Amino acid sequence: MKTHIDRLWHASDILFLTGLAVALFLGSKVTPLLVVAGVLPIPFLLHALKNRHYRVSIWTLLAPFGTYFAYSLYVLFFFTGLEATDPRPVNPSLESYSIAIAMLAVGLVRSLQFRDLASLFRRLMPWLLVACFTVLSYMMFAGIRDACRVRGLAPWPFIPALLFSTITFICLVGWERLAERERWVRVGLLALSIVVSTTYTGSRGVAVAQVGVFGVLALLSILHSFRKSTPRLYHVATAAIVGAVVSALIGLATDCGPASRFSSTVETLIRMSSQLTAAYEENNSPSHGATAPEAVQTSNNSEPAAATSSEPNQSTEVTDDASIGLRLAMWETSLTAIQENPVFGHGSLYLQKLIHAKYGFEHNHNQYLTWLVTGGLLQLVLGLIFLAIPWFVSKGLSTADRILLTTGVSLFWGIAMMFDSFLNLKFYTHYFCLLCGVLYALSNSMQERAPT
Repeated sequence: MKTHIDRLWHASDILFLTGLAVALFLGSKVTPLLVVAGVLPIPFLLHALKNRHYRVSIWTLLAPFGTYFAYSLYVLFFFTGLEATDPRPVNPSLESYSIAIAMLAVGLVRSLQFRDLASLFRRLMPWLLVACFTVLSYMMFAGIRDACRVRGLAPWPFIPALLFSTITFICLVGWERLAERERWVRVGLLALSIVVSTTYTGSRGVAVAQVGVFGVLALLSILHSFRKSTPRLYHVATAAIVGAVVSALIGLATDCGPASRFSSTVETLIRMSSQLTAAYEENNSPSHGATAPEAVQTSNNSEPAAATSSEPNQSTEVTDDASIGLRLAMWETSLTAIQENPVFGHGSLYLQKLIHAKYGFEHNHNQYLTWLVTGGLLQLVLGLIFLAIPWFVSKGLSTADRILLTTGVSLFWGIAMMFDSFLNLKFYTHYFCLLCGVLYALSNSMQERAPT
């Protein structure tokens, strides 16, 4: 009877990890699976937590997490930045923060109940990602997509791109102990992650973050002390080349290649650089100094109205892409607000007044500007500490593994959040909290296992 019970709990372990993976195309619809495999087994497996030695202090997780959410809850109640009669935004909210804390608890406790989390994660997760890629491929070729962007049941196409790459990068941890076959499986996953972000979802911000992570991996590969413990340069190059080729081929087959969204990004960068160059040359031209006073005097008399009326159109002068143009406009508005109160910000719900009322969005599509607007430099520092949890919980692992984990999660999310306020949206915040609990348990499990 005990054998059958053990098999039942092992099956729930597999289902829990499966939930982490399939969330990339199910979104919040994965909740029932996480409840069945993550929440329900907890009271029956509490004995697994008794008399267990933890290599990593629990405070490496709870201290940054608790500080960030304690301050977030404080300003949610006592420093909103809104009048009593102002409408309140959907995010952030007490419900969202409560679920985030619960997700950390579930991820932490349930993962610590695994008999050998590191081994199961190492053997199972890569193939779960392959299965997820197969599902995304079917949706792409079957036309189950929004125009050229696959999202499945997830609310946004960024979710498949962000989560697929995040889990892929986590699979690189422990590279030195992987067999050659396991290494090439992970190289293949790196290539597939490029396909998901560039072709299947057209997620430009995630693709930029991928470039940053690939750059770090390439740098580590040429450093003598990390050559054996991180992917070699030919691994990184192979993944990049194969990913680009497959993306191009799928684009030709479906008429939904990377060029459908990334061409406008390139055009915007070219136009911005040309405008900056022209402005620099104008400011440094000999005639500029002589005409400047006259220009200033004229603007004081009759130009303010014209300048004010043309200000909302400045973003359209830089780009014809509506998505990029709105981001630039919201960032400009946010920077102006930050200058008014840079230390403590304007209040936790101030984006409702600053962004939603004017642009119709919940946030300004830049997590760092969001933190600075709502909570100032203090909120920014706490947010960066919260984002760095993978580095803290990986204490005790080799330096190479800590860098791989932090680069694959913290740096990857950090770069991607330059283009979206992920931690101001429920799903991303809840998944990151769940993942932090899993990573703490994974770090402990990896240190308990003998090198193989």
